[in-house]
Amino acid sequence: MKKRIICFHLLNDYSGSPHVLALIIKGLIEKGYIVDLYTSSKHGGFLSGITGVNYHTVFYRFTRFRLLTLLLYILAQFRYFLVVFKYLFNRNITIYVNTILPFGAAIGASLTKKHLIYHVHEKPVNLNIINRIALFVLYKFSKTSIYVSKYLFEQYNLVHQKNIVYNALDPSFVFLASKHIKIYQRPFNILMVCSLKKYKGVDIFIKLAFQLPQYSFSLVLNATIEQISTYFKGIELPGNLNIHSVQKDLFPFYSSASLVVNLSVPDLWIETFGLTALEAMTYSIPVIVPNLGGIAEIVDDGIQGFKVDSRNFDLLIERIQEIFKDEQKYFWMSSKAKEKADFFSYSKMINSIDSIINRI
Repeated sequence: MKKRIICFHLLNDYSGSPHVLALIIKGLIEKGYIVDLYTSSKHGGFLSGITGVNYHTVFYRFTRFRLLTLLLYILAQFRYFLVVFKYLFNRNITIYVNTILPFGAAIGASLTKKHLIYHVHEKPVNLNIINRIALFVLYKFSKTSIYVSKYLFEQYNLVHQKNIVYNALDPSFVFLASKHIKIYQRPFNILMVCSLKKYKGVDIFIKLAFQLPQYSFSLVLNATIEQISTYFKGIELPGNLNIHSVQKDLFPFYSSASLVVNLSVPDLWIETFGLTALEAMTYSIPVIVPNLGGIAEIVDDGIQGFKVDSRNFDLLIERIQEIFKDEQKYFWMSSKAKEKADFFSYSKMINSIDSIINRI
């Protein structure tokens, strides 16, 4: 009998956690699993258009009205909870909860005594009522959990089967990146790919562009043109900065980037992995990342780039200039970045998750 995985993810968009889940689903289907997916939409995110998936849409989206968004979230949890009972008499199935947010499915899995796996991507800093409930359910009902980094693994004091499985990239992305030829050419282009949030260091990136007019800066945001216009309304922007709305294909941006930075502000947000840093390193691009969190685990300071607290603005500028001042050292860092990226392989990630499913 083929194993069946019922996956739950809240918001299908172009952020890291649905990206990773999409790769896992593809890998499990290749291994012969039957996969059902419950998420917010069949379209407009990394979870869209996966061949072989049985899609089930659960209506949820962000709105301008916080109470409406909260209501949609609560309704989605009830739907997740009830859905699990649909599989009450199905044997050999596993409930796979991606991030801690679809906790309704976890409660349903516990009551129906189904195998439950949590794939944990985050540790909430803002302990609002939703996050408190989600954490309570995780601690109460989870028997098996997967963490995307050693840092995240250590943040949860859970007495059950805990596993570290590092994120990986789509083999097609890796293949495309392998065809890219790195060049050392002025003006150097500094790229940041992130959500449109203050805690992601967007304002710091703007400040860097003002302070370093000799470089060009590219900012790709997981946001619409309207959201970007609203955020930057009335704010002066430097002439050497290009801002782009959400992009499905990042190839043109990595191909033209000389350096990729992650400027998350540690007292507001700690990166638990750092997928864009890994993508950059796969393209042989040096990176600058925070010195805390899971993202710090994928970079050796001074080798693939540097680890810098983004609040230390002077050191940030110094490290950027250091990366570009010597062509030989730049290419050495580039080669080391690619070498380190190869460690985070797709097959290793899929085989690890397959092994965890088989163990339970």
